[in-house]
Amino acid sequence: MRSTKFFFTLFIPLLAIFFFSYLPAQQKTEAKKVTLKGECLDLACYIAGEKKGAEHKKCADMCIKGGAPIGILTEDGKVYLIVENHSKPEPYEKLKNYAAEKVTITGVLYQRGGLPGIVIESVELAK
Repeated sequence: MRSTKFFFTLFIPLLAIFFFSYLPAQQKTEAKKVTLKGECLDLACYIAGEKKGAEHKKCADMCIKGGAPIGILTEDGKVYLIVENHSKPEPYEKLKNYAAEKVTITGVLYQRGGLPGIVIESVELAK
């Protein structure tokens, strides 16, 4: 009886503190500066039909310039959403000209709801 009382008076509150302090930590994301190399994707066609590469360049160019979201497909198969930096929109606008091309970008990586997104700071054709 005494051990049960001890359990409920000590262990349960500790478990609750751990749970409620751990939960917000899981939701926090740290911004991290990154450099990535990969294919500039039209995410609308990639998500709907896994369209990519040189054979999809004309369509990707049209879709991206028409406002479709842009992504980067890295060599390891990961896809990142590319987001415009509102105070410096030039790199995002430049990226729109590289549909289906290999590019190198730098920016700040965020994770929100399981979606990796990069606020783009610079872009150039990959060497």
